Parts: sequence; structure tokens; C-alpha cells
Amino acid sequence: MDPLEDTLRRLREAFHAGRTRPAEFRAAQLRGLGCFLQENKQLLHDALAQDLHKSAFESEVSEVAISQGEVTLALRNLRAWMKDEHVPKNLATQLDSAFIRKEPFGLVLIIAPWNYPLNLTLVPLVGALAAGNCVVLKPSEISKNVEKILAEVLPRYLDQGALVWARLL
Repeated sequence: MDPLEDTLRRLREAFHAGRTRPAEFRAAQLRGLGCFLQENKQLLHDALAQDLHKSAFESEVSEVAISQGEVTLALRNLRAWMKDEHVPKNLATQLDSAFIRKEPFGLVLIIAPWNYPLNLTLVPLVGALAAGNCVVLKPSEISKNVEKILAEVLPRYLDQGALVWARLL
């Protein structure tokens, strides 16, 4: 079997087993992502300086702080986002219950561009993890140092049963 097919099968099985659905799992993944950003801030600044010649200030403002803010927002609102949303009933549905239930998609592919390699990788990752999805990340081949940090360090903070870093698709 092709390694990519095997990986996708494994991620789909993890999703269908319900592993990513509980709020506790989602929150743990988001906290892990937040820890990654806090504990590796200097490493990320250095990689952004090497790849894109960004100053520490620009890296912090345009990449790290925005990503950290998204993690904080998601953790603060996770339970509210997961709740069923009750909607108005009409005459035909008065005896029924009417609500919108938010369900994860299952498997999400995030393809990162080169110009904001951290921000435009991690912000969509926050949303995907908060929604309870399994994720395949595809980095930019141009921002090699950021890619290397994300591929080697980020997996230490997240459950590998729900996240895969794909170098080539």
C-alpha cells in the first residue's frame, strides 16, 4: 500500500473512531499548540529571519502573536462553539426540535503558502483542531527553516494520531 494512502486511512480511522470529537481532546490539542508557540518563540523568530528576513518584531506581530491569539480565542470559546444552536420553528415544525448541530468534516488538508508560513499554517490548524478534525499539513517548499521546525518540533506537542505533516503530496 502507498504510504500516503496508509496515512490517510489511519487518520480517517482515528476520526471515525470518535477520537477527535470530545471537547477535552480538542482543548488538549489547542493547549499543546499554544505551548509550542510559547516555548519555541525564539526558534521560530530565527527561522523566519533566515527564510524571509523578518525582524523579531515583525515575526512576533505578523506570525507568532496572531497564531497565539487564535489559540487563546479557540480555547475560550470552544464549548460555546460546540453547542447546538436552536433555531426558530415554523407552524409545520412546532412539535419538533429544530437546531443546528456543528459536526467536524473529518479529514482536512492545509496547504501553507511561503509568505506567512507560520501564521497561514497555524491559524487554519487552530480552526481545524477546534472543530474536531484530523489534519494533513502541507508546508511551503520555499520557507524551509520554518517547515523544518514545524515538521520536527510541532509533532512533540500534538497527538500524532490526528495530525500528519506531509512533505510531498
